[in-house]
Amino acid sequence: MKYIKYFETLEEYESWINIEENAKEVYRTEEKICVDCVILSHTYKDYEEEVNENDL
Repeated sequence: MKYIKYFETLEEYESWINIEENAKEVYRTEEKICVDCVILSHTYKDYEEEVNENDL
């Protein structure tokens, strides 16, 4: 299950994500993270854009 972890500042997030165990867990679970009202998504997957045939 994906969930959102909140950080008040970029510095707080950086110090947390720089711990290897935290980074591995975030990438493994694809957890969403909110840093100062910006939501970050961490994944190893390549970006894939869905194309709707009606948009063509």
